[in-house]
Amino acid sequence: MCWVRLYHICSTLSGTQVQYTIVRSQRRRSIGIKIQHGEVRVSAPVYVGEREIADFVTSKQSWITRHLQAQQGSLAQLPIRRWQHGEQVLWLGTPLTLQVRDGQRNTITLIEKTLHIRLHRRTSDRPAQVRKLVIDWYHQQGMHVLNQLIPQLAEATKLNPTSWRIAHYTAKWGACDRRGQLSFSWRLFAAPPWVLNYVVLHELCHLQHFNHSAAFWQLVEHHAPNYTEAENWLKQHGHTLLNERVFSYVNTESNTGQSES
Repeated sequence: MCWVRLYHICSTLSGTQVQYTIVRSQRRRSIGIKIQHGEVRVSAPVYVGEREIADFVTSKQSWITRHLQAQQGSLAQLPIRRWQHGEQVLWLGTPLTLQVRDGQRNTITLIEKTLHIRLHRRTSDRPAQVRKLVIDWYHQQGMHVLNQLIPQLAEATKLNPTSWRIAHYTAKWGACDRRGQLSFSWRLFAAPPWVLNYVVLHELCHLQHFNHSAAFWQLVEHHAPNYTEAENWLKQHGHTLLNERVFSYVNTESNTGQSES
């Protein structure tokens, strides 16, 4: 159970107001601040008073300002996603150009490095339909990738999931539930293959350790000695790649921040 309340703070470093959202939860045991998609979110237990939350946020103003400005700077370098002819999307790290034309029915086909999209002339909201076709294509092609990759990694690690699927996550790359089902954001398939491989391996390791304990990370390192490179990549690009407004990334330093009390 949780609920959301909206507050404002003023950063003494920049002299400008910074809007942040507070999410209270019965499961939460400490105050945490996360900078995501260029916005500030504060998570707090239900029993923590507003003054204590405000004091904690104030104590983190320097950290908040630094990470917020970095993320907003990265977002400013990317165009707003409009889902129209001529735009590019990333598939396994490779840019694909959207070619949108009129057609007899709504279809999408990949030819070389171009996604050929045909829309019926009576299609009203064309950007919305282009978006739907592209996302459906990511789901379909993503399952083809997973159907080959997961059995290979499962055999190599001896970690066997019960099933896997593509999800619409906007705040995480993947998940593993207690039934052994793995789920992955369709946005993950914009990342390079080596990053995708790591995320799949990460979730496979949760089949043995359903947490992020030291034992879990030891298992991850055993199967992926250079896993920190992939973790850094995800932290660096997650705030733009998972962002609905842009769905892309630029080469910048790691700027996804999270602070705990």
